[in-house]
Amino acid sequence: MDDLQVVGVHGIRQRDTNKVKLADDWSQALSRSMVMHIGASAAAPGMTTPYYGDVFPRGRLQLGDDEEAAELEGGGHEEEFLLQALEAHTPPDAARQPPAGTLGKVPRMSPRITAALAAIDRRFGPRAGQAVLSRLSEVQGYFSDKHKDKADEVRDRVLQSIKQTGATLIIAHSLGSVVVYDMFRRGQIPASVNQLITCGSPLAWLPMHRKLRLEKPSTLQLPTHVAWLNVLDPYDPITAGLGLAALAPDVTDEVVDNQDDPHSAELYLEQRPVALTVHACFSRQLPAS
Repeated sequence: MDDLQVVGVHGIRQRDTNKVKLADDWSQALSRSMVMHIGASAAAPGMTTPYYGDVFPRGRLQLGDDEEAAELEGGGHEEEFLLQALEAHTPPDAARQPPAGTLGKVPRMSPRITAALAAIDRRFGPRAGQAVLSRLSEVQGYFSDKHKDKADEVRDRVLQSIKQTGATLIIAHSLGSVVVYDMFRRGQIPASVNQLITCGSPLAWLPMHRKLRLEKPSTLQLPTHVAWLNVLDPYDPITAGLGLAALAPDVTDEVVDNQDDPHSAELYLEQRPVALTVHACFSRQLPAS
């Protein structure tokens, strides 16, 4: 069972950790998951987590009393992308305006974005809009021509980890799922990979499809030999509460409950559907007796 290698791809915003801690946290979470759901003797696979939290600058669009107000770097195009993605979570309601003080010190942007952030807070809880906005600003940076060299560096680190380990399984969390899907679209994922698990993914957002330049904006598709499990907590604001099965005919959605931390990578890794899929990958790699 030691032959199964997994590459874990984290979200862009990972500056409160480092490559050693990240690898340890993910490996331990997956080990706990295997023991809880498969059995005490279950072995966990080798886990490699290429770290790229040092590649992108801190997201510009932050909210809260301790943050500086920020201008939108890309002007109207960036603001429209943010607005469309934010409003994918909750339809705009012209009759409701954000209460004074709800959002703290807001970056200088349109009232429509401010209202969309308040709507996300009402649906998913306090500061959920802040979390979504911060990650959106970073994925905007990933797709920006200005940061093309940084995006190339991210993809190169992921690719090198896959090649060095011979991994057949990728687990991608949050915006890491966007990076991995982008690599599949570019033909950069080796054919040895036959299983993808996405957790807390924002790939259901239609504005993201335009960034990915999909030929069919409403359809997500992997190579036919790659099985795809998507795990989501419906209270995770980064998913907008949406699965992927309606957009990707061959994906399997599994709804889980991460309790009080819906977007936690470690809690996603500890969920039963993840453990069962990893165990099935183990079983496929075992030599015939």
